[in-house]
This record gives sequence, C-alpha cells and structure tokens, in this order.
Amino acid sequence: MSRRLSSILPVLEWLPQYGTSWLRADIIAGITVAAAVVPEGLAYASLANLPPETGLYAGLMAAIAYLFLGTSRQVMVGPTSALAILLASGVGVVAGGNSASYVSLVTVTTILVGVFAVLAWVFRLGFLVNFISGSVLTGFSAGAALYILSTQLNKLFGIEGSGSGAFFEETFFGRIWYTGTHLAEANPETVAVGVAGIALLVLGERYLPHAPNTLFVVVLSIVLMSVTNLQAEGVEIVGSIPSGLPSLTVPAVPSVETLGSLIPVAAALFLLSYVEGISAVETFARRHDYRTDANQELLADGGANLAAGFGGGFAVGGSMSRSALNDAVGGKTQLTNAVVALVLVVVLLFLTDAFTNLPETVLAAIVIVAVTGLIDASAIRQLYRVSKSEFTIAMSALLGVLTVGMLWGVFVGVVLSLLVAISRVSRPLTHELGRLDGTDHFVALDLYPAATTITDVFVYRVEAELFYANADTVRTDLLERLENRDSDVELVVFDLTSSSTVDFGAAQMLEKLEGTLESRGIDLRFAGAESEVVQILETTGLAADVGGVKLEEPIDDVIDRWRAEQSSS
Repeated sequence: MSRRLSSILPVLEWLPQYGTSWLRADIIAGITVAAAVVPEGLAYASLANLPPETGLYAGLMAAIAYLFLGTSRQVMVGPTSALAILLASGVGVVAGGNSASYVSLVTVTTILVGVFAVLAWVFRLGFLVNFISGSVLTGFSAGAALYILSTQLNKLFGIEGSGSGAFFEETFFGRIWYTGTHLAEANPETVAVGVAGIALLVLGERYLPHAPNTLFVVVLSIVLMSVTNLQAEGVEIVGSIPSGLPSLTVPAVPSVETLGSLIPVAAALFLLSYVEGISAVETFARRHDYRTDANQELLADGGANLAAGFGGGFAVGGSMSRSALNDAVGGKTQLTNAVVALVLVVVLLFLTDAFTNLPETVLAAIVIVAVTGLIDASAIRQLYRVSKSEFTIAMSALLGVLTVGMLWGVFVGVVLSLLVAISRVSRPLTHELGRLDGTDHFVALDLYPAATTITDVFVYRVEAELFYANADTVRTDLLERLENRDSDVELVVFDLTSSSTVDFGAAQMLEKLEGTLESRGIDLRFAGAESEVVQILETTGLAADVGGVKLEEPIDDVIDRWRAEQSSS
C-alpha cells in the first residue's frame, strides 16, 4: 500500500530525501518563475478570452497539483499560449458568441481534459506520445506560433476586430488580411506602447536572460499609464481584477449535444497539453540525468487540469519557457512549485489592484515574444537539408494550423504522425546478406559490398518485427530480390535475428512464402529465431514443413544442416 501510494504521489518519495542545501536555490527559482507566471497568466487569460484573474487561478492550482503528482524536478505547469488559443477557438465555436455560457463551457472542457488524462494514466497510455513524430511537432509548433501571433495583432495595433465570425477571418491568413487592410485605423499610442514592450522583452531575453524581464516590462507599462493620459488617447487597459483566492467552481452540466461538441476540443487540448509537458519533462530529465515516468506524468497532467477546472482556471500544460527559466536560475526540485503557488497567493490576496492599469497592448507584446520561441528555424532548416519528406510533413502540419485553425491543426498533426508511423512499420528496411570472406559472419550486401553471396543460397533479413501490417510487403520484397538473383538458388534462409516477434498474420505469410518457394523447387529455412518465434512457427506447423527451427541457430549452421539433408536424401 505504501509503495502504491508513493507511485501515485511522488512527493512522498522525494520530500523525505529533500536536502536542506537545495532550499535556497528552490526559493530563488520559485520567486523568479512566479515573476514570469503572473504577467503571462494575465496575458494567456486574455488570449483565451477569459477574465485576467483566471490565468492566475490556473497557474496557482496547476503548481499545487504538480507539486504532489509530478516527476520532473524542473518542469513548471500552468497556462500556455497554445492551449489558451486552442481553448478559445474550440470552445468559442461551441458557445456561439454567448459570453455567459462560454466561461462555464471552458470549465467543463478543462475538467474533461483532466478526465482524459487520468483515463490515459489508468490504461497506461503514456507510450502513445512516441507516435507523434518530431517533424510533425516542429511544424505544428511553428504554425501554432504564427497563428497565436496573428490573434494579437488587433490588440497590438489598437484595431477593433470585425466580429463577423466568418471562417476565413478566423484563420491566420484572414487575420493578416484584415489587419493589413485596417492599418489606417491603428491607434498610434497603442502601437508605440506595444512595440516598445516587444523591444524591451527582446533586449531583455538577449542581454539579461535570467532576469524577470516580463515583470519589469509590466511594471514599467503600469507606471507609464499611471503618470500619463494615454488611456484617454485610446490605449486600452486590463481594468479591475478581483482580489481573493479561487473558490470551488462546479459548472452546470451541459446538454448531451453540447458535451459531444466539447469532447473533440478536450481531446485536442489533452494531446497538446501532454505533448507540451512530456517534451519538457524528457528534455530536463536527460539534461540532469534522472528518471521520470511518462505514465505518472499523465496523472500529473490530469490532476493539474482537474484542479485548474474546479479552481476557476482553464486548461494547463507543461511550459518549456518557464521550465527553462526555472532550470537556468537553479531550481532543484518540485518544491519550486510550492514557492510559485505561495507568491501567487500573495498576489491574489494583496496585489491585484496593482495590475489595473496594465495596457492590453503589453499583454499582446508578452504573447508575441513568448510564442516566437516555438518557431525552431534551425530544426526546420535541418529537416530540409536532411530529409525532404520529413520537411514536407512538417510544412503540412504548419499549413494545417494556419488554414484550418489550432483545433483541427492538432488533429492534422496527429493523423500525419500516425501515417508516418504506419508507413515506416509497413515498409521496413530489408537486406540481402552475404558472407564476409574468411568468416562465418553474414552482413548486408548494400552496406558491405566486399561480402560475397553463396551460389545456391539466398540469405534475407528484415530489420523489424514481422506482423500483419508489413507481412505482404516483406513477402513481395523477398520474391523480387530473389528474381534478381540467378536461377541456381536452391535455398532461401530467412534470418530472424532482427525480428524478435512474429504474429499470426506474419506466420501465415511465411506459410504462403514457403508454398511459393516450394513450387519453384526452392527450400525455405529460418535462422536466428528467438523462443517466442520458434513457438509460433511450431504451433502453426511451419517449423515441421521446413525441417525444424532451432533456437537462435546461426545462418552457417542452417546452411550446413540443409546440405547434410540434401546429401542424405
């Protein structure tokens, strides 16, 4: 029971072993990260079309949940730009412009995200993230950054949105077109404040990367608005933010039809939340050489979203930028989350009035600078140089987000990832093998041209498991390669060294292959078979048909045994 409880609550493992020498570093890191969480929380709440305090609620509840459930020592969980805009675009369509129902539907959707994550943890589905390819993530992240950036142009320039709700105007290209054709309506003072904010943030990232640059820009802009009449000149401000801690939020249960419309939105948010989080988790675990648990991170993600949903916030996930900041300033353990939560409590209780004069255009500047980090130009260039097909996949994911939006862009990325995985497993790498002169080692002829073939023997290997999805491809490839050899081949040796698994569909294929080869007067034998493979070949009767299959029998021994059989007959 104790071990089970510790596996569910990792805090019970690491907290008793906590070193007092780490406390100072964790406190400093927590305060520094909180200085980024506060303004970014306000900005991402605006991005999600929610009241500003909801961003602080989400950050507070997520930090508390991850403190108890998370396995990464550096990862910070909270609102992110991609999740905020995906939430706004997905739930906004379901709400149909009803602002009252929108907030309730956001809460329901966030809770659904948590439920999906917990269910995935129950069924131990953490491995599924491995099926989302790196090239798809590269393209999707770049597309998401551009899409989010386009949503901030109105605030940055002080231009009123069209409000028509037309599909094209809700896409990246539509927003760029609308902004470009309405630049004459831009408010010069708003533009000046926003551009100055971007410049200060960029300069701060370059020359003071470990400083709380975002908080500095926020404070400076609030002071500027307080001592000038810029608000009278049309520079919009955040306005009053309610003080106090979040209270338990239990949303009204929507209709079955509405719930059905929210499920794909929540599914997309769950995928994006987990992918964002696990990417950061694995990055810092490798950097600091410690183990994490992908399945436990599902529970941590679920707990954080459930806490955020019931705590008046919105969908949360692992933030790479805030996690990197935590690591850069020396955060040692998950206790950093406790410090962040404590700072947010102080802000919510005593400091919300200080953010009343925060300009909306500065929030837009914070979002714009933050999302540019999602565009990995070097990775895109490398994909183009190394693999044109992977580059095409990345660009397809990018264009998917820009043309059909974040919600369907997520599913485009998932579908592309699955297609890539299916394509690779259904067309595995195969080799004809030859013997290295003077040895009994057989190697791939295309990799070792010096190797030689045996006149009457054809040796073949598949560098993958054999199962129903690649069985027919393997059979066709083997027969085509065999046709390219001369007609003197009397034996085909199928080397199973790299195929530790053969399922029933693949076993049926091998039976058909044996029949085809027999009709041509060619024998089939198997080498390098592991115990499970030997068992299925014996169970299907194929082993008896090919003169028996021995456990991990070397190719040379298989050939010698076959020649002995030929001599005795």
